[in-house]
Amino acid sequence: MAHARNSSAKDKNPDFVPLKRTKQEGNDAWVLRAIQKLDLDPKAWSFIALFGAIDILAFRLRVAQSHLRNDLLPSYWSEAAFINLAPRSAAKTTAIHVPLFQPEQAEFATKRNGVVEQPLSHFADAAHWENVCVIALPVPQQTIRESIERFKHSRSPVDSLEHILRWLAYAWGADRTPNPIHEGIGMPGASMLEAVYNTAQFDVTPGLESRAACPEYLWIMAKYWYPYYQQLGTQQTPRGFFHIQHSYDIKETR
Repeated sequence: MAHARNSSAKDKNPDFVPLKRTKQEGNDAWVLRAIQKLDLDPKAWSFIALFGAIDILAFRLRVAQSHLRNDLLPSYWSEAAFINLAPRSAAKTTAIHVPLFQPEQAEFATKRNGVVEQPLSHFADAAHWENVCVIALPVPQQTIRESIERFKHSRSPVDSLEHILRWLAYAWGADRTPNPIHEGIGMPGASMLEAVYNTAQFDVTPGLESRAACPEYLWIMAKYWYPYYQQLGTQQTPRGFFHIQHSYDIKETR
């Protein structure tokens, strides 16, 4: 079973705050606006995004991650991605992730360890991906892009395809498959991010005692683990914005 230590933080990260998405705004426009508002140089920083969908698959994924929360409530998040900023054209910005549903027309999954690069507009639909978040991390974008290329061509230390199959089996209720988090198997996109940032000597899952990286723990990292990075003394702390529109209506009787 995955175990996670609590952060020493007494308060939430003051540099990780809400940013309202307008009614006319898609998630792609919101993400680009959030990054612009952060005003950070991609030569020193990189950006990841979390998205929370509201379909049945997302419900299964969000509930599965509740075991990493002290309150055991479902996560807000069902997907994590690296935001690859285009140098001179926001329209060419892409999202790099490891989707559970692999694209039919893409190169055979084994040749790229399940990694897919899609236009950021893939996540634009705010009626489907109701929750959205951007986290800035103090590692140069180019460093992470190079690490992702290496990740794509080696299924060690993380075999994304195994993670995909285990999570799909759990989500579909196939053959009594247990929650992969209990077996230390992270969600594919978050596990990719954990691996590529570890290569760059930046720990995006401090306090997590297994390799069960998932969007929820990236959220926890950004929101509560800033004292850990301050104590290191050599790194800036994560920062960013989020917009939460959807949560499950759970009422506790008293």
